[in-house]
Amino acid sequence: MKPLNVGLKIIVDKKINNLKEMEIWADIHYLASIILKQSKKKKSNTLDDMAAAISRLTFYFHENLNNKKLYQKAISDYRLAKNRAVERARKAEGENKKLKIKLQKNGYRQ
Repeated sequence: MKPLNVGLKIIVDKKINNLKEMEIWADIHYLASIILKQSKKKKSNTLDDMAAAISRLTFYFHENLNNKKLYQKAISDYRLAKNRAVERARKAEGENKKLKIKLQKNGYRQ
Protein backbone atom coordinates (compact mmCIF):
# COMPACT_ATOMS: atom_id res chain seq x y z
CA MET A 1 0.00 0.00 0.00
CA LYS A 2 1.38 3.39 -0.99
CA PRO A 3 1.53 5.91 1.91
CA LEU A 4 -0.61 9.01 1.65
CA ASN A 5 0.93 12.34 0.79
CA VAL A 6 1.21 14.39 4.01
CA GLY A 7 -0.89 17.23 2.60
CA LEU A 8 -3.52 14.79 1.41
CA LYS A 9 -3.56 13.08 4.83
CA ILE A 10 -4.24 16.43 6.54
CA ILE A 11 -7.13 17.13 4.17
CA VAL A 12 -8.58 13.64 4.73
CA ASP A 13 -8.23 14.04 8.52
CA LYS A 14 -10.04 17.38 8.37
CA LYS A 15 -12.88 15.86 6.37
CA ILE A 16 -13.19 12.93 8.79
CA ASN A 17 -13.17 15.30 11.77
CA ASN A 18 -15.83 17.48 10.13
CA LEU A 19 -18.02 14.43 9.53
CA LYS A 20 -17.60 13.34 13.15
CA GLU A 21 -18.50 16.81 14.38
CA MET A 22 -21.59 16.89 12.17
CA GLU A 23 -22.63 13.51 13.53
CA ILE A 24 -22.19 14.66 17.14
CA TRP A 25 -24.25 17.80 16.55
CA ALA A 26 -26.96 15.85 14.73
CA ASP A 27 -27.19 13.38 17.64
CA ILE A 28 -27.36 16.18 20.21
CA HIS A 29 -30.04 17.96 18.19
CA TYR A 30 -32.03 14.73 17.85
CA LEU A 31 -31.90 14.01 21.59
CA ALA A 32 -32.69 17.61 22.53
CA SER A 33 -35.71 17.71 20.21
CA ILE A 34 -37.11 14.48 21.69
CA ILE A 35 -36.61 15.77 25.23
CA LEU A 36 -38.23 19.10 24.35
CA LYS A 37 -41.20 17.40 22.67
CA GLN A 38 -41.79 15.11 25.65
CA SER A 39 -41.32 17.99 28.08
CA LYS A 40 -44.03 19.99 26.31
CA LYS A 41 -46.42 17.05 26.53
CA LYS A 42 -45.93 16.43 30.24
CA LYS A 43 -43.64 18.16 32.72
CA SER A 44 -41.49 15.96 34.94
CA ASN A 45 -38.33 16.26 37.00
CA THR A 46 -36.69 13.51 34.97
CA LEU A 47 -37.23 15.36 31.69
CA ASP A 48 -36.00 18.60 33.25
CA ASP A 49 -32.87 16.78 34.43
CA MET A 50 -32.39 15.29 30.96
CA ALA A 51 -32.79 18.75 29.38
CA ALA A 52 -30.17 20.17 31.74
CA ALA A 53 -27.83 17.24 31.01
CA ILE A 54 -28.14 17.62 27.24
CA SER A 55 -27.48 21.37 27.62
CA ARG A 56 -24.31 20.65 29.59
CA LEU A 57 -23.24 18.10 26.97
CA THR A 58 -23.82 20.64 24.21
CA PHE A 59 -21.65 23.23 25.93
CA TYR A 60 -19.02 20.59 26.72
CA PHE A 61 -18.79 19.41 23.10
CA HIS A 62 -18.71 22.98 21.81
CA GLU A 63 -15.91 23.94 24.21
CA ASN A 64 -13.99 20.73 23.48
CA LEU A 65 -14.18 21.21 19.70
CA ASN A 66 -13.24 24.87 20.03
CA ASN A 67 -10.21 24.01 22.19
CA LYS A 68 -9.15 21.37 19.69
CA LYS A 69 -9.32 23.87 16.81
CA LEU A 70 -7.38 26.47 18.78
CA TYR A 71 -4.74 23.87 19.67
CA GLN A 72 -4.34 22.91 16.01
CA LYS A 73 -4.04 26.59 15.05
CA ALA A 74 -1.39 27.16 17.74
CA ILE A 75 0.61 24.14 16.58
CA SER A 76 0.39 25.39 13.00
CA ASP A 77 1.57 28.87 14.06
CA TYR A 78 4.50 27.37 16.00
CA ARG A 79 5.52 25.28 13.00
CA LEU A 80 5.38 28.30 10.71
CA ALA A 81 7.50 30.34 13.13
CA LYS A 82 10.02 27.50 13.40
CA ASN A 83 10.20 27.13 9.61
CA ARG A 84 10.73 30.88 9.20
CA ALA A 85 13.55 30.79 11.78
CA VAL A 86 15.20 27.86 10.01
CA GLU A 87 14.89 29.68 6.68
CA ARG A 88 16.46 32.84 8.18
CA ALA A 89 19.31 30.76 9.64
CA ARG A 90 19.97 29.09 6.29
CA LYS A 91 19.94 32.45 4.54
CA ALA A 92 22.37 33.88 7.12
CA GLU A 93 24.67 30.86 6.72
CA GLY A 94 24.61 31.33 2.96
CA GLU A 95 25.47 35.02 3.30
CA ASN A 96 28.23 34.15 5.77
CA LYS A 97 29.70 31.63 3.35
CA LYS A 98 29.62 34.19 0.50
CA LEU A 99 31.37 36.79 2.66
CA LYS A 100 34.07 34.29 3.68
CA ILE A 101 34.71 33.45 0.03
CA LYS A 102 34.82 37.16 -0.82
CA LEU A 103 37.31 37.82 2.00
CA GLN A 104 39.50 34.91 0.90
CA LYS A 105 39.56 36.29 -2.65
CA ASN A 106 40.69 39.64 -1.28
CA GLY A 107 43.61 38.00 0.50
CA TYR A 108 42.31 37.97 4.06
CA ARG A 109 43.34 34.93 6.07
CA GLN A 110 41.98 33.76 9.40
